[in-house]
Amino acid sequence: MNLCLVTLLVLPVVLGAPAPADEFFDVLGSGLREWRLVFRGTAYINKSVYTAYKDGTNIPAIVQDACKKIDWTQPCNTHYRNTDALKNWNNILEVLYGVVDGGKIVKTVTFKGANTDYMNWFSESHFLNSSWPDLAPQHPHIYGIKGDHGLERRFFISHNYNGCPNDAGWVVAVDRLQVPCDWEKDEAFPIFKYAAGDKFENWNTGNFKDADAIVVFVKYSSGSSIIG
Repeated sequence: MNLCLVTLLVLPVVLGAPAPADEFFDVLGSGLREWRLVFRGTAYINKSVYTAYKDGTNIPAIVQDACKKIDWTQPCNTHYRNTDALKNWNNILEVLYGVVDGGKIVKTVTFKGANTDYMNWFSESHFLNSSWPDLAPQHPHIYGIKGDHGLERRFFISHNYNGCPNDAGWVVAVDRLQVPCDWEKDEAFPIFKYAAGDKFENWNTGNFKDADAIVVFVKYSSGSSIIG
């Protein structure tokens, strides 16, 4: 094995600077560890997932190793933010948003990374594909990391508002306790609610589940990856 390949296996290069190899994973089973974990939001820990993602608020200096891995069967009691990856948001080919439930990714949405920053990639204009087949043609009425800022519904893809009993959508992070609608009430936050089937659902009566975590990965256009 030549020296160049050894270097690739151990230390991928991102924008000319070393990125730790243990931050890259084979998330989609391609055989390449090409996705860099940049964020994990953990449910029911009473710390805002939005501010944790945006600026690292309330993320401890030392985070459990399980929060930085993709073995989601292991306990993680905080959010995790890869500050280096989010601060140096450049040369991004794709961004993967995943919903984690029962120790595995159950839903994904993939976005184009070109001409984005770390806050605006989560949008209809950058959409590539999703495990919700109906998402692409629907033109959601709220779509973004900031989401509904007043109600603190984050990482939000909403189909419609029409009074609490008629609200519908695909996925949301309910990021506070004092909320107006029964469908988003619980004893702790954040709550990650997702449509468990192939389409958007009514938040009250539809096929919804509460997830354990949400995760964000990036793939670089330089092709940085670790084989095997």
